[in-house]
Amino acid sequence: MTFPASTSIVLRLSIGFWLTMFATTSLAVGEHGDINWQGWELSYTTEGAQGLELSDVYFQNKKILSKASFPVMRVEYDNDVCGPYADILWTHAYVPIELQPPYDSCNGSGFCARTYKQDGNDYLELGVNARLGEYEIYQSYIFSPQGFFDSYVFSRGLQCEEDHRHHAHWMFDFDLNGNDGDQVLKNSGDLQTSEFNDRKTNTDYWTVRDAETGLRVELDPGPYDGFTDNFSQWDVAVRKWNQVETSGWRLGASGEIGDHYNNSESIDREDIVFWYVTHLDHKSLEGSTKWHSSGPRVQVIQPGPILRP
Repeated sequence: MTFPASTSIVLRLSIGFWLTMFATTSLAVGEHGDINWQGWELSYTTEGAQGLELSDVYFQNKKILSKASFPVMRVEYDNDVCGPYADILWTHAYVPIELQPPYDSCNGSGFCARTYKQDGNDYLELGVNARLGEYEIYQSYIFSPQGFFDSYVFSRGLQCEEDHRHHAHWMFDFDLNGNDGDQVLKNSGDLQTSEFNDRKTNTDYWTVRDAETGLRVELDPGPYDGFTDNFSQWDVAVRKWNQVETSGWRLGASGEIGDHYNNSESIDREDIVFWYVTHLDHKSLEGSTKWHSSGPRVQVIQPGPILRP
């Protein structure tokens, strides 16, 4: 993996190789490492069953996340002609991107780590490409020195010649300035005190803040995140942290996150977990090679100065 000499990125990689037998033999690559780049510090791994997983994410020396992962993408087909499916990205599903990748610079690689400029701004991209049946799925995070990162999933392929929807699930274990003391607000002022579900049609964005320091993040829906339906009824589920609930997807293809893990526990000044779901429409007439994408933005907002009389 080579970066330009001007790139200020530190990567410490440990790479393992496995051979897995499918219908044909394919090479799967597991990777993990640490990154220090323009204010961001984090670790990442593809070794597991939660996609490209981030841990111990800091921005400007302040902890933001204990963990960010991609536990599942549930797929529903019209008229139930196929599935439903629970697409889980795991080590042995990763393969090199072939034929028109989402971003040209990562062609031919199952794992992508690169820096680039766009419109005069610097970005860092981490991504992983997987093949599950007839689906190709590219999951990535794109970081900005301006204190935000975008979480993306790209998908293409047709398991059956029928319209369908991909319901992509991210799990963000926010630990602002530590693993407790966090609060969740709808928009920026409606404090939530117990576990809840929500939809984009009711709330424009969500704020997670540290009650003591005022450090906060805003989670903003992406422009192509779609809308709920009867199969996937919620965009957001906020829960108090529980190790069992955050260690992998346990609800199968038909499991609705909003129907589970809600025990009306307090999320006021607690260690909270934020589930976010997108809904990608794929029309069969579009064919199997067109990429569809979705995903939210997490924006870090530093606390302002304390004004005293």
